[in-house]
Order: sequence, then C-alpha cells, then structure tokens
Amino acid sequence: MTDDQTAGVHGHLWAIVPKPSVDTLILVPTIAPDRLPDRLVALEAVHNFRDLGGYTTIDGRMTRWQMLYRADGLHRLTTADVEALRALGLHTVVDLRTDRELDERGTFPVDAYPVTFHHLPVIDVTWDPNTGDESDPAEFLFHQYESLLAYGEPLFAKAFHLLGLPGALPAVFHCAAGKDRTGILAALILSALGVPHDVVTEDYGLSRSAMVRMRKWATAHSPELAAAWDNAPSSHLAAEPEAMARLLAALTERHGSVRSYLISLGVSNALLIHLESSLLVEVD
Repeated sequence: MTDDQTAGVHGHLWAIVPKPSVDTLILVPTIAPDRLPDRLVALEAVHNFRDLGGYTTIDGRMTRWQMLYRADGLHRLTTADVEALRALGLHTVVDLRTDRELDERGTFPVDAYPVTFHHLPVIDVTWDPNTGDESDPAEFLFHQYESLLAYGEPLFAKAFHLLGLPGALPAVFHCAAGKDRTGILAALILSALGVPHDVVTEDYGLSRSAMVRMRKWATAHSPELAAAWDNAPSSHLAAEPEAMARLLAALTERHGSVRSYLISLGVSNALLIHLESSLLVEVD
C-alpha cells in the first residue's frame, strides 16, 4: 500500500506496525467507523500535506484524525487548494520557514482563508547547496537535524505552546518541503504523545514519495523550483528514516525520553497532558 493510501481505507481505522521497508507501512485494522479521512490531503500545488491522526500510542490510545496536520509550502496553494482545505476547518497555521523564504515566496493566504498565523523561523538560513554528503545522506541529515534543533530549540518549544492555546486546533505546521523542519516538529509531537519511535520514523519516511510528487509538479509548473532541485545535492532532498531514528535515539540517550527533553526546553508536563487530551482518543 502506498503512502497515498495509508490510513485512508474507508470503513476501517488502521494502526501502523513497523516493517523492514520504510517506503510503505503495514496496516492493521483496529476499529471500523463509517468513514475516515485519507492521511494524504490531495492538493494541486502542495504535495506533503498529511494528517497526523490514526497513530497508536504505547499506552493504547490513538492520535485524533483531523486535528493536526503537517505540510510543505502553503504559499503555493491554488484557489482550488484553498477551497479544498475549507473542509478541514483550520484555526492555526505555523510556518517554520526563514524570514527570507517568507519575503521571497509569500505565506499562507490568510485573506482568502482566515486563520491565526504564526511564524517560527527555526533556522536563520536554508542549507548551503555546496554542502551535502552524497555517500551517506542519513549521516548528513542526522547532523543537520542536530544543528537545526540546537538552533531552533526555543521556537520548537514555542510551537507546543501555540498548539496548546485555546481554540488553536485544528492546526497545520509546515516548512518548504515538509520533511526537515516539519519532520522534526512532527517527530517531537508524536513522540511526546507516546507514539513509538519506529512509527514516528515511518511517518517521517512518507516524505520520500512526497518529494517525488513535488519534483514532478515543479518540472511542469515551476521551472525555477525545478532548476533549484536539479542543482541541489541529493542528500538535501532525501528523507532517510535512519536520520530521524538517530535523532530520537540521541535525544533519548541524553535526556531519558523525548518528553523529558521537551520539559527541559520549558514545555511543561501540564501542557503536554493538555495536548494529550486534545490530540489523543481512547480506543475501545
């Protein structure tokens, strides 16, 4: 089953079980409501907009559908995309891109779709295209993620506070490709909620096929973006689950758990419990 189909088989709710391949996810039915959303929200010009619902936690609860989403560049939304997103009832958009990216490319179209918009630039500059380890993309990404997290810790922590505000949900957070900055925040949130690390890394790996979709779209509709991708090191465009697995393992080794790491950044246990109540559901 492809990631486009993940947790989107109507008539069943699915729990993710790890498998050796990281390109797809094994799905096991758990309960059967009348209809469930697809994990991938299909849009014209945005290619990595995904629902973070449907993941089973270590204690047997499940992340709520249609409450929290992760995405790539929402500045590219077409008029049809905006109309398609209205059904989600979004209240909050958190943009993790740099100041320069917003200045050059724009933001979520708040005039057409009123939301509370937050800008949290978790890095100050995007990666240098002259850097990148082509021989070991996972090694490159792991070290980039460590550096990114070290710089952006206060803003990643702030994202938790913003998502915990009254009326903040449903919400979406995003960057440019929806895999690195967005991938780190998604991994922190899912881990804090109790989703097993192997499932978290599987979710991160779904960006692989999104990058294929994005590149195909850029070739047809955005020559400038396509050219930038052609000139970028392949390691910059990779989504290696090993990199995220190593990051989560490193945080756990240093702090005991990802949750403890977040608490060290000023994300209170009370806030995490509040987010659990908002983002998790009991499974009978």
